[in-house]
Amino acid sequence: MKTRFFRISFIILASAAVLISLLIISMAAVEPMAHVYPDYPLADLGPVLQKDSFTEDDYMLIYLQTGLGRPAVDEIRELYGDWRDRLLRFQQDFFRHVDFICEKNSPVSREESIIDEHGNYVHGTDLAPVHEGYILVTKSSHTYGWRNGHAALVVDAANGKTLESVVLGRNSSIQNIEKWTNYPNFMVLRPRGATYEEMRKVAMTALELLHDIPYDLTVGIFSPKYADRDKIKGTHCSHLIWQAYMYHGYDLDSDGGMLVTPKDIANSPALEVVQVYGVDPRNIWP
Repeated sequence: MKTRFFRISFIILASAAVLISLLIISMAAVEPMAHVYPDYPLADLGPVLQKDSFTEDDYMLIYLQTGLGRPAVDEIRELYGDWRDRLLRFQQDFFRHVDFICEKNSPVSREESIIDEHGNYVHGTDLAPVHEGYILVTKSSHTYGWRNGHAALVVDAANGKTLESVVLGRNSSIQNIEKWTNYPNFMVLRPRGATYEEMRKVAMTALELLHDIPYDLTVGIFSPKYADRDKIKGTHCSHLIWQAYMYHGYDLDSDGGMLVTPKDIANSPALEVVQVYGVDPRNIWP
């Protein structure tokens, strides 16, 4: 009897040890993907930036070199007299090497942050101009080997505020957008063809209906994915964005599954890139 007990105990312990080892290995394997550097050389943007107007090829070159999509490039040109210097700074940041650390942000998940040589948190790049309704997505949050990511919705561009459902056990809340430039990768997206007023209305709907809502990772499985405006009981980061936009007729879930993830949002054909950083601009979330 004792022999059988010890045999079963050994099998259980050995299986647990194997599982833990696999989880640790998967976590180590996913770490190098925290920041993707361009696999092409830094180009001289000088001749292109001297033009009065850009062709589609020019926009594509600037995008590959700076991570800035056409909406960001056009707005930076419109807002700043030193726009050429600004674009060149984005280019330098896009190619610059960064160091980062990985720390726990919940009992089962971790999050990466850029640090300097002294271990202090630092920004990797500037944010392009943002507006209410813009969407931010990062792959920097992962649960062992699964990069589940994180997402946020800009609700107050002037004051740099986002609405986010951050982590299990906390209700959705207003966050500071500055933290996003501390991630070793992020994406700024917006609906194709939407006006600033249309996006502002989405942000206002999110503030009205999805602020201070309990975190629920199982929305779409144990509760309906879509909830009427007066029946919202839970949400999570990417679901918050999906739900807010669904109220205004936009379905941003790229695979239409039961769950909507940050990757589903990032790959939505209904969205266009405003800015990417630390990801391959040709395939922002493979």
